[in-house]
Amino acid sequence: MIVMITTRGNGYTLRTLAKGTFGVPVPTFRLTHYERLLRCWHVPRATYIFGDIERLAPWELRLAADLYRSMTEAGLRCLNDPARALSRLALLRGLHHADINPFNAYRADEQPRPERFPVFVRHEDDHLRAAADLYHDQDELDRALAKLANSGLPLRGMLVVEYCPAPYREGLWAKWGSWRIGDAVFVDHLVVDDTWLVKVGDPAKLTEQEKRDERDALDANRYEGPVGRAFEVGGIDFGRADHADIDGRPVIYEINTNPFTPRFTPGPNPAASETTMKIRKRFSEALEAIDTPAGGRVKIAPTPRRRPIRWWRPGFVTPRRP
Repeated sequence: MIVMITTRGNGYTLRTLAKGTFGVPVPTFRLTHYERLLRCWHVPRATYIFGDIERLAPWELRLAADLYRSMTEAGLRCLNDPARALSRLALLRGLHHADINPFNAYRADEQPRPERFPVFVRHEDDHLRAAADLYHDQDELDRALAKLANSGLPLRGMLVVEYCPAPYREGLWAKWGSWRIGDAVFVDHLVVDDTWLVKVGDPAKLTEQEKRDERDALDANRYEGPVGRAFEVGGIDFGRADHADIDGRPVIYEINTNPFTPRFTPGPNPAASETTMKIRKRFSEALEAIDTPAGGRVKIAPTPRRRPIRWWRPGFVTPRRP
């Protein structure tokens, strides 16, 4: 059995695995949330995936890291150590310092002075589409940040990111998605759009050229090495990386520890459906490799950090912030 831990309300992303609508058989997959698990002293024997790490507040992150250690010391297999998995900012900086990414990122509340322009501004902890506004010099950026603060939007938790678009061909930009599940790293999809800020892409703009490129990347596992290295830099064992090719090398935009997996719906294009099924079978095989046979419950030791919240129930007052 595999148990995915998310923040409350965000378990819908991997519901297809739990509901059997993924399109291929997968190991028994369950969803839970941190509020429930943090107050447990006994848990089912399973593999536990710590997701949504970027959404946790600092005090929640400390509790999650404490739980991770209690569970691994009890002999349970756990993925994504909250104490090691890098935040979005730390990841982008680490990838830049490792010479994987040519662009850098900065905290918006530290009077950033980017090394190169243009730049854009986004929140560090959400997964919404970032604003497409670009700032082309230091004065523009300073005015934009001052305007945000004056409008009542705190700069803490916001990032300034150097612009690094990924042109695929004339008038089209691209973004790849690749999974890491345990030791397996593999391509998940290619999406394209007519804007540099590619989020979910526009399927209508996928030509046979892009579909063939996606199949070739999947068959050759084209990005296993460089994207796998990015996951290592980020200290992340389970998640999906958004990346692209720029000047002949992959660059990484983010790694999501709770990515969305849509239900399988056969499309009108048999070749595209075949590619989707091949990806999902590889996904299933990777889950099989990290699966733990179900059987009984395991005691996890209470700790001074988690013991005071055993009384906590969702809907009641949360633990006092340290």
